[in-house]
Amino acid sequence: MLPNQPTGARPGAHAKNDPAEESRLDEAIERADQLLVSSLKEEERRRGRRLLFIAMGILVVGGLTMSLILCVVFLNPGTNAQALAPPDKNVAAQAGSKPRVAQDGQTKTVAFDNADDAGRLTDEGWSLWKKQDIDAAAAKFEQAVKLDPKNVSAWNGLGWSSFSGSNHEAAVKAFHQAIALEPTHPAALNGLGQVALLQRKYAEAEKYLFKAAPQAPAAWYGLTKVYLLTGKYDKAAKWAEKIIQSGEADPEMQLLLAAAKKRDLPSDVRRLIEPDPQASRVARAWQLMNHGRNADAKALFKEILLKEPRDAAALNGMGWCLLNAGNVDEAKTYFEKAIAVEPLAGGALNGLARALSAQGETEQAIKVWQKMVDKIPGPNAGTAGLANAYFEKKEYKKAVPLFEQLAKAYPNDADFKHKLELARAGEPK
Repeated sequence: MLPNQPTGARPGAHAKNDPAEESRLDEAIERADQLLVSSLKEEERRRGRRLLFIAMGILVVGGLTMSLILCVVFLNPGTNAQALAPPDKNVAAQAGSKPRVAQDGQTKTVAFDNADDAGRLTDEGWSLWKKQDIDAAAAKFEQAVKLDPKNVSAWNGLGWSSFSGSNHEAAVKAFHQAIALEPTHPAALNGLGQVALLQRKYAEAEKYLFKAAPQAPAAWYGLTKVYLLTGKYDKAAKWAEKIIQSGEADPEMQLLLAAAKKRDLPSDVRRLIEPDPQASRVARAWQLMNHGRNADAKALFKEILLKEPRDAAALNGMGWCLLNAGNVDEAKTYFEKAIAVEPLAGGALNGLARALSAQGETEQAIKVWQKMVDKIPGPNAGTAGLANAYFEKKEYKKAVPLFEQLAKAYPNDADFKHKLELARAGEPK
């Protein structure tokens, strides 16, 4: 039997999508990138910043939010392995099944327990998916459903990994397989609703999200948007209020509730919530870059920009692809284009500063990092970039307060502490 999976979670402020594994100027600037993780996608994709994760929702039980994890409502299907008809053993072997050795240690007695192997592969798939290693997760889920076609969790996982990989057709097929086995499976119903919402098929989205809602608070966000976008303001207000009453609302949801109560959806609010099919492709390109597939990410960013030349997130992504490859001058151009679209896009500002620094334009880089410190709340990539720049210039008096902020915000970061001590002493070793 598969272990119980946590139900219906979405990441909070500290668990956003990871950014690309960008080329590092040094270890401290690597930490500067990590500081940007929590805000990068939100700053650069305001219209679609909840696309992948609000889809996954938050479950609140007795007023307590369950452990934060990047997964949706994964219910234990309670599979009885003995009742399953095993597939062809050759298929099982190809899918990674391991032989069971008899208790006497003799390897001549071999049997394949397909359901157990499928369960193991499914667990591995979810673990990879939580790390946003989407392709590897999808491969595990595909192996699992070959071994055990009745494994609902594996079908659900294949659906969400396909969704995260922007393969919406495959996601729909997998979600349908899951609900064919369990017609009320909340995660799969929510998944079908989210795909339909992304495709602006609002009637279809409403049908699936409404079915998922009793057990999947993830669907409440989708329903609020569907009803606002279709002018059903009373219904939109109902679901927005449920989210707010759960204690998990943010300023955006308050904005949506206000629009519902006024029975009017202003154009700026519509732009904020209206699904953008392009956004999932941008997210996919970032995932590719995050896992070292820089050439594939660059190709996808290029394809996106042919259709949407002013997409700030894609412009920023292309900049990082080029910077990763050492094409500093060209990368700088893309960062500048992204900033022209969104002047306070943190990722592009940090990229521009990094490019300037690589070109030897340290003073110009400092000006950009200073802008990030002045304009973007909290310690961020600009704070770390600026601290390191002053440290390298031996302007320790300026570096100390910046490192103090970073050390306080990230007390377990040994590098920040070490640099702070050296800067205070004024004698770097």
